[in-house]
Amino acid sequence: MSKFLNIQSLIAVFWSIFHLYTAIFGAFPAFTQRGIHVSYALALAFSIFSLSKKKEGIRWKVIDAITIVTPLLIGGYLLIHTDRLTSRNWFVDSFTSLDLWLGIIFSILVFEISRRTVGNVITILAAVFVIYGFIGPNLSGLLAHRGLDLQDTVDLLFLSPQGIFGVPVGVATDYVFYFILFGAFLNISGGGQLFNDLAFRITKNAKGGPAKAAVVSSGFMGSISGSAVANVSSTGIFTIPLMKKAGYSKEDAGAIEAIASTGGQIMPPIMGAAVFIMAEMIGIPYVEIMLAAIIPAVLYYLSLLIIVHVKASKEEIQDIKEEMEKKQQKVLGRLHLLLPMALLISLIFMGFSLQRAAIWSIILIVIVSYFRKNTFMSANDILSAMEDGAKQSIQVTIPCAIAGVIVGIIGFSGLGLNFTGLIMEWSLGNIILGVVLVALGCIVLGMGMPTTSAYIMAATLLAPALQEFGIEPLAAHMFVLFFAVLSMVTPPVALAAYAAAGIAGADANRTGVNAFIIGIPAFIIPFSFVINPAVLLIGDTTQIIIQVIMILIGLIAVSLGVVGYLFTEMNIFIRGLLFVAAVLTINPELISSVTGTFLFIGTFVVQFMKLSKQRSSSFIESKVANND
Repeated sequence: MSKFLNIQSLIAVFWSIFHLYTAIFGAFPAFTQRGIHVSYALALAFSIFSLSKKKEGIRWKVIDAITIVTPLLIGGYLLIHTDRLTSRNWFVDSFTSLDLWLGIIFSILVFEISRRTVGNVITILAAVFVIYGFIGPNLSGLLAHRGLDLQDTVDLLFLSPQGIFGVPVGVATDYVFYFILFGAFLNISGGGQLFNDLAFRITKNAKGGPAKAAVVSSGFMGSISGSAVANVSSTGIFTIPLMKKAGYSKEDAGAIEAIASTGGQIMPPIMGAAVFIMAEMIGIPYVEIMLAAIIPAVLYYLSLLIIVHVKASKEEIQDIKEEMEKKQQKVLGRLHLLLPMALLISLIFMGFSLQRAAIWSIILIVIVSYFRKNTFMSANDILSAMEDGAKQSIQVTIPCAIAGVIVGIIGFSGLGLNFTGLIMEWSLGNIILGVVLVALGCIVLGMGMPTTSAYIMAATLLAPALQEFGIEPLAAHMFVLFFAVLSMVTPPVALAAYAAAGIAGADANRTGVNAFIIGIPAFIIPFSFVINPAVLLIGDTTQIIIQVIMILIGLIAVSLGVVGYLFTEMNIFIRGLLFVAAVLTINPELISSVTGTFLFIGTFVVQFMKLSKQRSSSFIESKVANND
């Protein structure tokens, strides 16, 4: 218990207790609840990412102490003045000079901790948007707006539900924190290791087993962690060394783990934080989004399994079944840890609130942990889970807070509507060109950003343009979510690939490029459901089945083309035909689909004939050698 008597642990545990208390006994008004949530996040983040760890001297410790205590004091201020602050009309009612100064200080703290935790990209971007808010009247054309002064900026960012405490932070406060806490409890109880062991057991006899184990275990873990980098860190320490031992290069081992871990953010049932924000933004129940994501997520992981299988065949990756068995622990003694996951899914489908579903599932984790000695959760384990959950929540709350600054100013200035008009103008009204422009925009916006921030930006600026083309809101937002997710493995800034490269001891840039290449089949999936939303379970059953089969053929085709192997190595012409076949098969139009299918079958025939010819030549050569 004494190990929790430090500032980091105390803040983290009290943050978790605050959320558990308000979930059970009732939350404060939304503005106050979000304010206290961000205050805890800032204090904990400043205690972890402190200046005194890098610089010696008492003044740095004093600065650290101030940055830790100040957000907690401001959170207390928001609680004390709840009635006044929640009843005022923002941009209409006046506020005190103390409100103004606290708003300025709080905003500065958000920017500084964003710089330390999220990075310079989104922090600088948010600063640019704040400047844009001030200089709006001096601009012309689509960028012009009536402008903000200092008081209006504080009102928007600190005292309204449209800035720092906007929808993104609201979702992190009301839903995401509880699901992260659920994942932390499940992991501490042994559920995380169980997923790894199940993956090893399922794939140990398969060709390219370690790579397939990485895909399967990352899918399992990603569905509850929702963070690509965290997923890499938890599963990669097991899978990457095994892949290297089997014969994969360091860069390929890191790349496979990175792209596999990235997909966890779109893998039901929990997925990533961005999905909860999506549900709030488009007004669709989370359970509907979860159902819609099932087929795309399964296709994503199927495409990875296909590509690692073909790669293993081409590179003659060796079987290391014995090594994989050594990494396993007994599975049967921990299968009861799947019960909380089953309860979580059941409660969500029964119509329970997401918060309640997560809370009851956390309680069940603790209860079922007592079924076996090897999963028993002690008081220290429970506190550790609270601490881990709070620390992981920083990686969601801070990006949401800084993104709230950007979203607030975009909403105030009307830039989102203007941006939609710009894309319509550049695409000349052509839907295909428009979709490609949006995809490129998502990748650019996602560079160096966590998925949550990348999605918020893309959903605010780019998704409305897709809807303007007549694309279903769910399909439009799933499209930008996919590309926000894939930005984690898209050079030049591929955060998940860099994390995997660190574990693999590989070159970061080459790992990022390899992850992008291996993930090329996954880039086809979002285009498929924009063209035909049947993949998102929108449409009749027959249409859904046919479209899924066609996309699967396309994914196999592009996977074979990327690796350049089918029975034997293929030339550039055949690889090109496979890419053409993939593009044709995802098009729901009948002639296109049939043509693409025949092209796909034709490549199989050509490659099989090539293999037969090689075998015949080898047979003749061996006969001649024997006669000699």
